Amino acid sequence: MLGLSPARLRAYVRDGLLCPQRGHDGELRFSFQDLLLLRTAEGLVTERLPPRRVRDALRKLRRRLPTERPLTGMNLQTDGEHVVIHDGGTAWRADSGQGLLSFAGDREISSRVSPLRGTAVASLRPLPVVREPEDAGSSIGAHPSDPDAELPCPTTAEEFYGLGYTLEDEAPEAARVAYLNVLRLDPGHADAHVNLGRLMHQAGDLEFAEEHYRAALSLRPGDATAFFNLGVVLEDRGRPDHAIETYDAALRVDPTHADAHFNAARLHDLAGRYEAALRHLRAYRNLSENT
Repeated sequence: MLGLSPARLRAYVRDGLLCPQRGHDGELRFSFQDLLLLRTAEGLVTERLPPRRVRDALRKLRRRLPTERPLTGMNLQTDGEHVVIHDGGTAWRADSGQGLLSFAGDREISSRVSPLRGTAVASLRPLPVVREPEDAGSSIGAHPSDPDAELPCPTTAEEFYGLGYTLEDEAPEAARVAYLNVLRLDPGHADAHVNLGRLMHQAGDLEFAEEHYRAALSLRPGDATAFFNLGVVLEDRGRPDHAIETYDAALRVDPTHADAHFNAARLHDLAGRYEAALRHLRAYRNLSENT
């Protein structure tokens, strides 16, 4: 389901990160929480952060956490060669417990790349998706080769949109201003609503994030990305049943949306609707195998 080899899976069990049960025939049976942890851990694996180092960091983190707090309750990200835990406004390294401070203003301690731009982030569920500009190679939407060089001054909605997309990772507040300028010039720009909603979502302003996702859907009712992002924010606002309805809406628009299947499966599982959870998990597995 997750594309792991038996050897890799056994390594997680051997390190004590998973607690599978034995079936009637002696087979290992993994819980839904085990799947979440595996998906999270594998999302952390990069060229600079190999599987063994990820497992070692998670094992050390497990020893530091209270026994009643699961690893799947942590926000885990990568920062170069390290696993970093974000909890509220604090961050620390999983291997050493060393606290981290950001001295770069709005720059995040570790990069968060959305699924649409290549997944380099691990989370308990797929994060809201950013909508790329159609012309990602425009002069406004590209980083200058000289970091001290001035960006061209945008004048049109699309130029502001490209600038906002460029600034999202390093200066999210400036990106929000750029997207607001897009909507000032073009109130019907659905993609700006999606990306602005995502930035507000990451900043913890869930009410405004929901408003922008819904605004995007009012402009473009068949937008699977907006439905998916809305589902995530509804989860974060403590409305899981509404989130499931929204994931279902995303899947009606795009039946191949694997992340919507995964999130819906998790919510059905938490609610005890195991048949529905299994149905979505099977769909997620089939889609993952074909991509």
